[in-house]
Amino acid sequence: MLLDFGGSVRLRSFCLAFAFLTLQIAASAQVFDIEKDRVSMTVLDGLWRFHTGDDPRWADPGFDDSSWALLRSNASWSSQGYKDYGGMAWYRFQVIVPDHRQPLALFMRRFMTSYEVFAGGRLIGQYGGLPPHQRADSGDRVQVFVIPSDVAVPGEPLQIAIRAWHWTRWAMFSGGGPAAAPSIGEAETLVALKSLQVKTIFWNQFSQNVLLLIVLLGGLAALLLFALHPSDHEYLWFGAFELVSAAGYAAAAYENFYAHPVNLLETLQSCIETAQALFFLAFVFALLRQRRGILYWLAIASALLHLLLWIPGELEWLSIPVWNSFLAIGQMPYVVAVVVLLALGARKGNRDAALLLGPMGLFYVSFVLENGFWVYETAGHPGFRSQQVGWFYQLSDWPFPFSVGDVTDASVQLSVLTILVLRFARMRRDEQRLSSELEAARAVQNVLMPEEIPAVPGFEIQCAYQPAGEVGGDFFQILLLPEEGALVAIGDVSGKGMPAALTVSLLVGALHTAAESSVSPAEILTAMNRRLIARSFGGFTTCLILRIAANGCITAANAGHIAPYVNGAEVAIESGLPLGLVAGAPYADSTFELGSEDRLTLITDGVVEARSSRGELFGFERTATIANSSAVSIAEAAKAFGQEDDITVLSLSRKRAVEELAGQIESSGCPQSPA
Repeated sequence: MLLDFGGSVRLRSFCLAFAFLTLQIAASAQVFDIEKDRVSMTVLDGLWRFHTGDDPRWADPGFDDSSWALLRSNASWSSQGYKDYGGMAWYRFQVIVPDHRQPLALFMRRFMTSYEVFAGGRLIGQYGGLPPHQRADSGDRVQVFVIPSDVAVPGEPLQIAIRAWHWTRWAMFSGGGPAAAPSIGEAETLVALKSLQVKTIFWNQFSQNVLLLIVLLGGLAALLLFALHPSDHEYLWFGAFELVSAAGYAAAAYENFYAHPVNLLETLQSCIETAQALFFLAFVFALLRQRRGILYWLAIASALLHLLLWIPGELEWLSIPVWNSFLAIGQMPYVVAVVVLLALGARKGNRDAALLLGPMGLFYVSFVLENGFWVYETAGHPGFRSQQVGWFYQLSDWPFPFSVGDVTDASVQLSVLTILVLRFARMRRDEQRLSSELEAARAVQNVLMPEEIPAVPGFEIQCAYQPAGEVGGDFFQILLLPEEGALVAIGDVSGKGMPAALTVSLLVGALHTAAESSVSPAEILTAMNRRLIARSFGGFTTCLILRIAANGCITAANAGHIAPYVNGAEVAIESGLPLGLVAGAPYADSTFELGSEDRLTLITDGVVEARSSRGELFGFERTATIANSSAVSIAEAAKAFGQEDDITVLSLSRKRAVEELAGQIESSGCPQSPA
């Protein structure tokens, strides 16, 4: 069988062309019916019947309202002849119900303050609270009220009645009733429209949400820094300020989306504003390291006055204009105090104050203007803020709507966060520098501390050294003398770190130099004092020097150090001033004798000044009870009690004469434990 491939291809092409032509003839372009497919919604922009007062009969569809006044539905009643009226009022109007299949609903835009909606005499919804359970809700939220199908009869007029209540406190500056005309239409469409309106509200408040996120993160970061550096209270106060500010932004966001008792929310906002003022003031004083003077107490009084003034306002003892004027004036001392404080700090060269002064100045200018606009509007100029200075409240809408206040708020946040970051960076550099100095000081101290205790004929020597967290100024030296005796020195330099280590280095050098020409402890102390006065690093030093003879004779001179103990009892020797205080200070030698097997104990003040968790000192009495113990036991007891400073203990026990003749001399090293 032969296949004609060419004929097959031509047949297939013909079939495809025929099918395409058939479809083009059968199908036609869609026709869009605008009337049929239009959105089923009507804006109720027109004249409504209006009457002040309250009567439940006014919800009845059959009630004759022909004598009522006619008001426009897109404006408040105060702008149409009912200025400053607050209380109950009713609106009535009719709609012709269309022939529809979808449920109808009423879309209510901004309406002041609280209201109920009746359709065909039946209550179909409510927003806020009306007397006797009134709640002064802001009325800014859009609402959708579905009209029952058995009430809406196609082709018949439907009576709509709105029972409104406007708070008398707001009536002076904000009119009651609708600020925009409602709409009626298919419920599904209006629900979608409400969702769109809610998103619009969210978008208009987006700057506040951004600030909420910024202050929340800033507050958590500040508290984290405080946890790392508990001594820097500026982190604590700024963290508290940020978290309270976050609560304020959150309350404002809640107000934008939910009905609320406005007097309660405003009271909460007042408490938040007062807390913000107090925490920020504490932050500024901690940041600038300022003492609490007249500016501090003036600002405190102003912040608390703002809270106290809330009481007569909420109790309606004062009119809104007078109340707002008092609130604005009462905050001015706080503003002046903070600005003056920052200006003085900047003038003294404080970089943090200079960096914060500009943004805070702009913020307070914005703050004062906003208060002024509010006072002016509530004093009888409704709509002033939106009509005359609307740019102040919406400076731009890119990338999202924001106001002048939002810009100044953000600038303050940026400046404070910059300050904290720079301070943290400086602190890290200081910590690294101090760490390097600490390591260097430890190295110096380790070099100066004897690695081995020399053997002193006739004595058994023990020592214990327990360093504290920081490098302290404890030191001791044991120098052998040609006549089989020794010089023993123990001391404590005031201060910590590298300065103390350098002072110890200076004193040890002076000790060795003086011991080459004299074995008198008093003369050695005089030479050390002269050297320390000439090249002092500041502070003072206590020092005790003893010349120990093989026969047990001890010659001691003391420069303000803790007296030695013999067999647990303190030895009374003459004491002079600590080294480094007075040039030419006199020092005297005192002598006493150690008997066979007597124990001589020398300590630094780290023992007696050990402090328990309850704040109790170890003290001299406890020290005396253990002074005859081994050096290690004394040091461990003081450390366990609550070490706060370096602990150094030396004990010298005189041996028996027979052991000396036999040459059985023992000595022990100086055990050290980590800080």
